[in-house]
Amino acid sequence: MRIAKPTAIVLAIGFTYFLIRELTGFSLFCPIYKVFGVYCPGCGVGRMCVHLAHGEIARAFSSNCAVFCLLPILLVFAVFHAVRYVRFGEKKMYKAEKIGVWVLAILLLIFAVVRNLYPIDILIP
Repeated sequence: MRIAKPTAIVLAIGFTYFLIRELTGFSLFCPIYKVFGVYCPGCGVGRMCVHLAHGEIARAFSSNCAVFCLLPILLVFAVFHAVRYVRFGEKKMYKAEKIGVWVLAILLLIFAVVRNLYPIDILIP
């Protein structure tokens, strides 16, 4: 049950951020965008999560279309890994999982490059 505490902490932080954003309108900024003026692969993910919580699918997609499209894959991966850990105590990822993580990381990096080189409305958070 070592996974329960970190998961609860992450969920509590996310829920707290959601409440603060809802009650005050305050939202975090991307330090990469603030310092370098370029969008990182994660720019807009916070807004995407808030829009998903409100059921605003189109707005969630427009906040970060790459992460939105990869979200089902990421969720399946996370659930599979968590279930395997809880049932069997296995922490190691299989080779296919490691390859999948690298593929997702490369896709997000390509997305970051494309969204900065070609500032199309759908790519800008």
